[in-house]
Amino acid sequence: MSTKECAAKRFIYVWEGPVRITHWINFFCIIILSFTGYYIHNPFLSGPISTDVYVMGTIRYVHYLTGIVFAMSLIIRFFWLFVGNYYSSWHSFINPLNKNDRSTFWAYLKYYTLLGRKVPHTLGHNPLALLAYIALFTLFILQVFTGFALWSQANPNGLMYSLTGWIFPLISNQWIRFFHYLVMFLIGGFVINHIYSAVLFDFKTQSGEISSIFSGWKAKKRD
Repeated sequence: MSTKECAAKRFIYVWEGPVRITHWINFFCIIILSFTGYYIHNPFLSGPISTDVYVMGTIRYVHYLTGIVFAMSLIIRFFWLFVGNYYSSWHSFINPLNKNDRSTFWAYLKYYTLLGRKVPHTLGHNPLALLAYIALFTLFILQVFTGFALWSQANPNGLMYSLTGWIFPLISNQWIRFFHYLVMFLIGGFVINHIYSAVLFDFKTQSGEISSIFSGWKAKKRD
């Protein structure tokens, strides 16, 4: 796949619009879903349910609505995995049979484990980050599925329950809830690590790691 390069030939257009938009939608959805999800699990606000101030009902509504937006964002990002540019698509996945890919993978592994000081200049996701994102999006899918399954129990005769309710004869409601709650913390931990790593590699590689998620452009390797 071809890539767009600016006239100065110092920057390459790496992250396309749909990638950047879904990235920020996912980020804000995670924040809202985490806050509302934690409240649903452990209500820490007080409000009379007999008046218009129905706290839990409002929180659950926001949680469900944000979940729908999050699910749609994931669908768009998954679609772009097949139609996007090289850096946004499955073409950027590491090939274990490729010598350069293996070399880059081990270089980043050594750096993350404090066994090495230098890392190759990468424009897209580095191999270890790519594996982390694959695991992360797997958790996203499981969160969406379990979330909609729990929601569907409000209407056992509805379409949503017919699509997701098959899980309950296999796994109890309480275990589904526990898994959904636990994964929230795993995703939260990833977000913290993701911010740290982005800032770290922005300084380390000077490739515009932070600015690229706003503009889409990343700096080429200096000669």
